[in-house]
Amino acid sequence: MSVEALKSTSITNLDASPIIANTTGEGAAGIQYVQSEYVTVSASASVGSTYRMIRVPTTVKLKELILESEAMGAGAINLSVYYSDSTTDGTAVANQGVIVPTTGDQFFASDVNLASAQNNVQVMNESGNNPVSNRNVPFWSALGLTADPGGFFDIVAVVHTTAITTGAAKLGLRLTYTM
Repeated sequence: MSVEALKSTSITNLDASPIIANTTGEGAAGIQYVQSEYVTVSASASVGSTYRMIRVPTTVKLKELILESEAMGAGAINLSVYYSDSTTDGTAVANQGVIVPTTGDQFFASDVNLASAQNNVQVMNESGNNPVSNRNVPFWSALGLTADPGGFFDIVAVVHTTAITTGAAKLGLRLTYTM
């Protein structure tokens, strides 16, 4: 074992001579945006049901994703990424409504149990597919795409292995990101 004394890029920049200002670029201070949305899930939500929760441009940099839900008696969801299904937001026609290939399924979370209430659960990398090294890269790059496809991505809750049994239960997400 060894003792480490590592510095982040912003600290290294401040220690440089001359000092490199951290006013722009990846990881610099900036404005954060928050979207908070919810849906009301019915008691007849079977496996395969989808809930498009949040839509953001492909170029945002994701910082935090929080899940909240009322108790649903049973049910498990994946939090996946689909291309927007809009015909007016710049998403390519061939991509509209399609799950992002290879990495979109379970990108954020897999088999999140909704039987009991969930309160402010951090699900940004519950699945292990979205590591901390993705925080300062565009969403499209975090998904492993080699170029920006343009348009928008949807964060989608997908009922996965267990159907939901309690009606009129609310499921919500709160996303924090930068542009």
